[in-house]
Amino acid sequence: MAATPLVPTALLESPSFQLERLRRRTRDEVERALADEKTGLREYWVLTCLVEESAASQTALCELLAVDASDMVRLIDGLERHSWVKRERDQKDRRRQIVAATKKGRAAQKKLADIVTDAEDRALDESTSKQLKHLRKLAKAIIALDAD
Repeated sequence: MAATPLVPTALLESPSFQLERLRRRTRDEVERALADEKTGLREYWVLTCLVEESAASQTALCELLAVDASDMVRLIDGLERHSWVKRERDQKDRRRQIVAATKKGRAAQKKLADIVTDAEDRALDESTSKQLKHLRKLAKAIIALDAD
């Protein structure tokens, strides 16, 4: 049995390396959990934005979630197959699609939010609540810099 190689100190001190490891660990756990619901993390993100009415158009969703327009179409198609969202033409601008969560979608989002939280907790199970509080605070501060 091969020994696990030691991570170089320079990488352990690198925020980009550590964030990537954290991202991969949490995303993998969340994706496994959501697979049972026949959905994925990015679909959950889109549904959450629609339920909380952070964005209504496909363009706004793309900008908010940093998702390519063609990928967004596929994500919304998947959500429509579940009957979690519906698309309608904007009455003011017929070229624009308005996307809205359905009643079924709102119920699904609540269930999925619990699944995602549980999966994130499992992925970070060795972290203390104080560490997680600091992580969330740091993430919010970094994201707020992007908004400026």
